[in-house]
Amino acid sequence: MARKKSTKTKSVQTTLGEHEEPAKDKDIKKKEDAGKKTTRRRKKMPHKKKSTQNKKSKKVKDAGLSQLKEIPGVGPTLASRLAESGYSSIETISKTKPTTLAKKVEGLGKKGASDLVDKAKTISRKMSKPKELGFKNLPGVGETLETRLYVAGYDSIEKISQASAAKLAREIEGLGKKGASELLSEAKKYVTQQQAKKKKKKKKLPKDLNLRKLSGVGKKLESRLFEAGYDSIEKVAKASPSKLSSEVEGLGEKGAQDLVADAKKKAPTKPKAPTKQKKKDIPSVKLTSIPGIGSKTAASLKNAGYDSLQQIADSDPKDIAKEVDGVGKKGAKKLVEVVADIIPELESIAEPIATKARPAKRRKSGRRAMKRFKVKRTKSGLPVPKKVKQVTKEMRAHWKEIDKREEEGELIDEDLPDTMEVVALTGDETKEELANVAIEVLNEALTTGRPAFEIPSRSSDNIVWDEFRDLLLLGTKTISRPYHSLGSVVDATRTARLMEIVYRLLDENLHATKREVFYSDVNLFRDQRYSDKLIEDVASMLHTTRDSIHVVASARGSALGRVTIRDGGDLIDLTRMGTGGWSITPFLDQVEIVESDAEFIIVSEKDAAVMRLAEAKYWNRQPCIVITGKGSGDIATRAFLKMLVRELEIPAFALMDSDPYGHYIYSVFLRGSKRLSYESPFIATPELKLLGVLSRDLDRFEIPKSVRIPMEDSDIKRVKEMLKEPFVQKNKEWVKDLELMLKIKEKAEIQAFASHSFKYLTDEYLPTKLETGDWI
Repeated sequence: MARKKSTKTKSVQTTLGEHEEPAKDKDIKKKEDAGKKTTRRRKKMPHKKKSTQNKKSKKVKDAGLSQLKEIPGVGPTLASRLAESGYSSIETISKTKPTTLAKKVEGLGKKGASDLVDKAKTISRKMSKPKELGFKNLPGVGETLETRLYVAGYDSIEKISQASAAKLAREIEGLGKKGASELLSEAKKYVTQQQAKKKKKKKKLPKDLNLRKLSGVGKKLESRLFEAGYDSIEKVAKASPSKLSSEVEGLGEKGAQDLVADAKKKAPTKPKAPTKQKKKDIPSVKLTSIPGIGSKTAASLKNAGYDSLQQIADSDPKDIAKEVDGVGKKGAKKLVEVVADIIPELESIAEPIATKARPAKRRKSGRRAMKRFKVKRTKSGLPVPKKVKQVTKEMRAHWKEIDKREEEGELIDEDLPDTMEVVALTGDETKEELANVAIEVLNEALTTGRPAFEIPSRSSDNIVWDEFRDLLLLGTKTISRPYHSLGSVVDATRTARLMEIVYRLLDENLHATKREVFYSDVNLFRDQRYSDKLIEDVASMLHTTRDSIHVVASARGSALGRVTIRDGGDLIDLTRMGTGGWSITPFLDQVEIVESDAEFIIVSEKDAAVMRLAEAKYWNRQPCIVITGKGSGDIATRAFLKMLVRELEIPAFALMDSDPYGHYIYSVFLRGSKRLSYESPFIATPELKLLGVLSRDLDRFEIPKSVRIPMEDSDIKRVKEMLKEPFVQKNKEWVKDLELMLKIKEKAEIQAFASHSFKYLTDEYLPTKLETGDWI
């Protein structure tokens, strides 16, 4: 109580003291107080603004949080964490990598981040959906299905028509197989109708249009050229191939090059003023041997029609600058001057100063360049399954149609992919090619100081599936292997050394294995992996096969059955080779098929299955040839299979394990491997059918569960990867079998039939499959 009293007393005293201040002091204090008040007022104003801004930012934050809560699985806590980490909108999240999101947002794992980004992308795509997509023109498509299609990446009816029914069913929620099939059918109808309407609106072609005089130009291409503004041969001749291919629908770059070259020949030329003195013949000179002209410039000049020095010298630099890609006015002027100075020197030389140009590439690159005697075909008198006869007829009719279309030049109208052309060369031609490459590199060293080997890229982004020829081929992208950096000089030196080894082999007419090539310079190559890769690099750089550079891989395949061959002069009857068979030689250029009465070929993955067929002498029951690659199949085995199919004109059937690796081996025999895609026309057999063992065969032929093998995660991954391949997607039966494999998650080997009996494969399985035509 005493304390409280003293406090009160003190406060009263203080108050009284304040009231008893002198008048002067009071006036001063009033002024000070007035000043403080104004200061306070000034200070208060910004505080009001801040509070307004805070309210606004709070509203924006709340709006962002409410938007984030729209994402399924995002609650208030996760929404605020996302906002604090800078992810305040669905769009921002949809554009972020899951790994980045998982790092920045507390408590969010990699899987959660991945799901969140996927959901955000779906919502973002829904929000960005245009009002008019036109999907409702298709029967059965409402607002919900239209949205789902758009979210899945289908932004036009044309895109829907290009998909497969299986893909649509997988990607579109709530759309079954039947619905997907109907939707695809309606989309295709709609696209066809729209195209027909467009055709009706097209202008009539003038009667005096002479574009059909150009080789390979039919009605369709003539119409397309006219629509693109090319109404005369002269205009086509003046166009650059790259521009022509981009402007004319369905015309590839290769087709455009051929068309421009033909137009230049047939275009009426203006009469030139007579020259005072007739010029002497100029020796054939490679453009890259001229200072300042590299391989790219030379290719551009040739594409534009400037394939000789005289043509360049007689041309106006302005025309060259216009027509040749990558050459400017100054460069064109300098080029004409340099060529004009060189021509008088060349006229005095009797022989050419450079090697001849590379042999012209053939479109039909899948057939060997060597001459072969006609195979003697006889009748065996043995029963041939009707389904096998039918597939033989279909195969031969298909070949005739392709040959006819190639002869008539209709392939120019097709949208063929731009791929590297490969030809089988003779020893002398290959040596000439090697010399040409060496001269190009030397010229670059002299003119630019930056010599490099231009090698076709064999990466996955340069592998093209040619749907027309049904092959995996190498695209036109190249990689440079220069000498001017420490990192690449070793690779460039190794490349040059390998070219030297190949030249020596060709000069002495010898063949070498890949192992022998490695041992020819161990210190430089260091590891056989490097020399093996360089062998493929050199072959693809020369646009030829590995056979043509005389480097072979040791073969492990074997063959038996109703065929007689000549191997290096020795006549060999493959029905009399015991149970081991004839070992397929890597020197197939020395092998000739003499006589055969076989009606089909069986290609087995397993050597054990071939032994069973050999013991049963299966070719005496049904007229056939049996081949095994003892696994994935080396180049020689694949090339021999193609030779048999092409020369005997009979179908081939693959017998593989019912597992992902078996399907992969089948795909390698069928369309070629990605690593050796440049050789596909010579070693792939697109006519090959997958006879078995199919996934559906496991139940159909009552394979016991005890001999079936559960699939592992790696198997499932491989199957899913195969289902993404365009050549697999096109084959509906193949897709069905792979999807069934994923469903049952079981695999089995060919030997699983032994669970019934040792003779079950030859007595039951193969005859039943061939009689019923149950293959893919």
